[in-house]
Amino acid sequence: MTSDSMTNLDFLAEEKPTDTDSGVDKDIQDCLSGKDRKSFITFAGAGSGKTYSLKAALDHIRNEYGRDFAGSGKQVAVVTFTNNAADEIKERVERSPVFAISTIHSFCWLMIGGFNDDIRQWYRETIPEEIAELRAREERGRPGAASDARKRSIARLTERLEWLSTPQNFVYDPNGVNTSQNSLSHADVLKIFAYFVANKPLMAEILVNKFPFIFVDESQDTDKGVINALFQLQSEYAGRVTVGLFGDVMQRIFGGGEPELGKSLPVKWCEFDKQMNHRSARRIIGLGNAIRREDDSRSQFAKIGAEEGFVRYFLLPHGTPDKENIENGIRSNMAEITADAGWSDAAAKETAVLLLEHKMVGRRMGFAELVDALTTSESIKGRIFDGDNTEVNFFAKVVLPLAEASLNHDKFEVMALLRSNKSPLLEESIFEGNKDDPLLTARQAEAAFRDKISSNHVSFLEVLETIATHNLLEIPQKLRPYTDNLSEAGSASETSDDPKIIDEDEPADEISDEVDAWAKALQTPFFQIQGYRDYIEDLAIYRTHQGVKGNEFERVMVIMDDDEAGGFMFSYEQYLGAKEPSPATIKKLAAGEETGLDRTRRLFYVTSTRAKRSLAHVIYTSDVAAVRANLISRGFANENEIQEL
Repeated sequence: MTSDSMTNLDFLAEEKPTDTDSGVDKDIQDCLSGKDRKSFITFAGAGSGKTYSLKAALDHIRNEYGRDFAGSGKQVAVVTFTNNAADEIKERVERSPVFAISTIHSFCWLMIGGFNDDIRQWYRETIPEEIAELRAREERGRPGAASDARKRSIARLTERLEWLSTPQNFVYDPNGVNTSQNSLSHADVLKIFAYFVANKPLMAEILVNKFPFIFVDESQDTDKGVINALFQLQSEYAGRVTVGLFGDVMQRIFGGGEPELGKSLPVKWCEFDKQMNHRSARRIIGLGNAIRREDDSRSQFAKIGAEEGFVRYFLLPHGTPDKENIENGIRSNMAEITADAGWSDAAAKETAVLLLEHKMVGRRMGFAELVDALTTSESIKGRIFDGDNTEVNFFAKVVLPLAEASLNHDKFEVMALLRSNKSPLLEESIFEGNKDDPLLTARQAEAAFRDKISSNHVSFLEVLETIATHNLLEIPQKLRPYTDNLSEAGSASETSDDPKIIDEDEPADEISDEVDAWAKALQTPFFQIQGYRDYIEDLAIYRTHQGVKGNEFERVMVIMDDDEAGGFMFSYEQYLGAKEPSPATIKKLAAGEETGLDRTRRLFYVTSTRAKRSLAHVIYTSDVAAVRANLISRGFANENEIQEL
């Protein structure tokens, strides 16, 4: 059927009863029972109830094996992709001790921690290979910044190899930044686990004895080395360990996942496919099916009685000015089209506006200058949007709440914040010096602080200097150099439990990198931290394309703007026909390798299927006519679903 002959009904998903997939859960449970247990992989597309199936499998195991496991110390390992996912599953199984639920990094560290001699030997074998590769690239390369970075890496690795000549005890924090000499990196924990499973029979024995069942959630994004190690483990210990994978290859949007997952399974593994989408309207499921037709051809059904729903495309040329106002206008337009006032509510929790890059959010939420400055440091860039950067959190979670309370003249909240953050002004020595009015110094400092932040244009540095001058708060180590010329700040540092300005275990180039970034960031307006705080704490409607996997919203607006994003991993311009594929892409296509087009297709699927009722794609492009024709010819859109602005 050509696109010209397609009717509106052709864009809607077929309806089926809600219990269409009920047999899948029963079949999974059959794999987990009896002597002849079978490992399996379950493909569960958007809204198909993947977590429901996982919980049903866990409940079945608890009912059948729970008592035996409690007596023998055995558990079911449930490996997830994020801490939030782990917490959700823990709640669903009522935190039963039968289950060991953790992220992939925590699970791998649990297994390799304590194998210090083996870890040391692994490094002693792999580091020379890394050095040799860097030297080969250095010989081929040219002088410049990249060459300087390679030389620093070679020197650092050589130094670490020498350090490894004596026994060491290794440490690792799955939720932190591991920079000390004896800390394992996040990537190395996964590599070492996979290597040990394949080459250390003792660890494999410990693993299968402790965990007769291993379930992996979001298996498409789980490190391919770990996935293949589990395949090998199950093959060698088939009668003693059962592995269950839950995921959807079409939703593989993070690097490191196994691209061939599901294309060929080990012998005797079972494959299940959940086809019901319990989440979305028929039109949105239909779009997801159209996207998948060009990939794995899996399709989904809508539940009987599901509403039709809405999909709209708004096409604009690159360079369009005043994007925020235009996008707000599009949301108002969607409110009229859908008769849903929620589209016009900027604070609606069931609305999401998805952008390709965090920087694009910063431009729309007023913290672009801060982010632009901090992301010049690669080490900060990798952590700032995970919410675990100490210095950024100091401003977002300590200074900003104090500023808001002070400007509101909320004396009780001010004092509560100073107490909870261990203000030096509330120490016993300060009270002893002002027995008649113990809080006098704190009130004076807070008044000076309020006076400084009363200007909307005050910079981070001015706020930091005021805090240091009046010793109002303990300042993080990496920010102290910017206030060292202030006498009170100097005394604060001297009385600190740890007076170091920097972490001596951090690489010198990384420290320099962060110092330069903060020097720029401290010159930016302080109240930009408010937009950053609201974004990180999900108090705004903006999200990133990648950051919403697993979420769902009544209304979703997807903003596609390669020009503004400036990335290279995804290209909507190529995917939607505005630009020809690059020579590199054509070469990879011919070789059957993954390309940016594949990654973009999967991202387009993920973002499109977050919506339950209505979906708006806002596309900034160099060729509006080409994108319009492309959307129609591929069955992604009807003529009446596209507006050119």
